[in-house]
Amino acid sequence: MCSSSPSPPPAPDYAGAAEATASGNLEATRAATAANRINQYTPYGSLTYSRDPNAATPDEGWSATQTLSPEQYQILQRNQNLSTGLLGTAETGLGKVNELLSNPTIDESRLAQMPISGQSVQDAIMSRLEPQIGRQRESLSQNLANQGIPIGSEAWQNSMTDQGQRENDLLTQAALQGINTGLGARQQGIQEQAFLQDRPLNVVNALRTGSQVTSPNFTNVPQQATTTGPNYLGAAQQQGQWDQNTYNQGVGSNNAMMSGLFGLGAAGLMAPTGTFAGWSDRRLKSNIRRIGDHPLGIGIYEYDIFGQHDVGVMADEVEQIMPAAVMVQPSGYKMVNYAMLGGGNA
Repeated sequence: MCSSSPSPPPAPDYAGAAEATASGNLEATRAATAANRINQYTPYGSLTYSRDPNAATPDEGWSATQTLSPEQYQILQRNQNLSTGLLGTAETGLGKVNELLSNPTIDESRLAQMPISGQSVQDAIMSRLEPQIGRQRESLSQNLANQGIPIGSEAWQNSMTDQGQRENDLLTQAALQGINTGLGARQQGIQEQAFLQDRPLNVVNALRTGSQVTSPNFTNVPQQATTTGPNYLGAAQQQGQWDQNTYNQGVGSNNAMMSGLFGLGAAGLMAPTGTFAGWSDRRLKSNIRRIGDHPLGIGIYEYDIFGQHDVGVMADEVEQIMPAAVMVQPSGYKMVNYAMLGGGNA
């Protein structure tokens, strides 16, 4: 049947290759994970890994156990007792905190009173300014009189107006200073009361968030790289491409061979000795089916050759019992001298 086109290659098993690749990757991941489970032992304690023997799969039932050394365990207990005591003290202070939270408003009776137009502070300032203002008025009146400027004259009125403006400026400055001084005192009082209210809260919070217990630090084990398993999927694709190329080459060679053979004719040819011979090479035949036995003990077959259906023997079988009856042509294909077999079929 070699004369027919070669059979196409089977399709690669992509699903099987993908499953095999996934299985390989899983095994690589398991190996890396196992390599990362390193038991550690330090002067401060140990970190060990163990697995429940009753776990369903090798990937399940793992646990990590950290054990402190006796000295570190005592430190841990003492820190915990200290934290418990601090928390108890903090709970004691909660009563004061609750009291403050139940009455969170500022006690204005304890604050500096707001000045009315700055009057209270202004009076204090003016008590020092009024003697100076009085002396300035007297000096101004004396100077005007010495200059011969009569009271009520235009020059006298202008001078007194300027003096009045200077006095008003002093009063305005005194009022503003009184307002600012009063506001500053009131703000200071608010800050002091706020501090007194916040202090219990800060104390409780400091006790609650005191120094935390720090456990010993173990070595950070480098994580093993996870390598991929064999790329079965890629291998299947490449193998499929190779098989397809081989098949295509076989088809091309077969077509070229058949094209040359068809030029020789569809019937038997005369051998160089002049005896009748037939193309009996198995490679030129297709649809081969054994239909009987030859007296020499070889098979008689029906088959298709050169586009027609025929009956005859196979050259490879004849060659085993009667080599002289088989001739090899320059093309490499074999012919059988049927005259030597006692028959005439091609």
